[in-house]
Amino acid sequence: MTPDIAIETLHACARRSYERGRFTVASRVALLVVVLTAICARETEAYTRCAVIGIVLLGAAIGVRWRQSRGMQAANAGLLTGMIPMTAALVLCRSASAWPAEAAIATCTSAGVVAGALAARVTMEAAGAGWAEWLAAALIAGLTAALGCIGIGFGTAIGSATGVAAGAVVAMRLPGHV
Repeated sequence: MTPDIAIETLHACARRSYERGRFTVASRVALLVVVLTAICARETEAYTRCAVIGIVLLGAAIGVRWRQSRGMQAANAGLLTGMIPMTAALVLCRSASAWPAEAAIATCTSAGVVAGALAARVTMEAAGAGWAEWLAAALIAGLTAALGCIGIGFGTAIGSATGVAAGAVVAMRLPGHV
């Protein structure tokens, strides 16, 4: 075996180990996402819908945390801010039968706007954060919000995710952010 081949083999082995370690660290978010999905399923009794959104959220969160340079901050900001509309929706689920559909959609959308604005501000305040991190945080926040709102109905989940996107866009347009 020539020294060049040995160095290439060593480099490939080191790269695989490095990526495996990054993936392992990124996968730690699974604990939080599984707990949020279980809470959604228990509170709403929409087991299949919560599981589907939870799986998509898990994949997105792991992907963002693993593949982006500042993915940890973006995913964490998205999860934390997305819990605002998720919590609002889960509280609303307790009395959703008494609420008109428009009020439920408006509540989830409004909470989504707040979450999106917070996700954008938190992400953009991180040193060196850019559009990729902002989009990742908004995506994770939207999926987290939809996780809570899906129990009320598909329209509220769409409203919440749309609210997150709108809030993030508005926060990005405020002075001091480009």
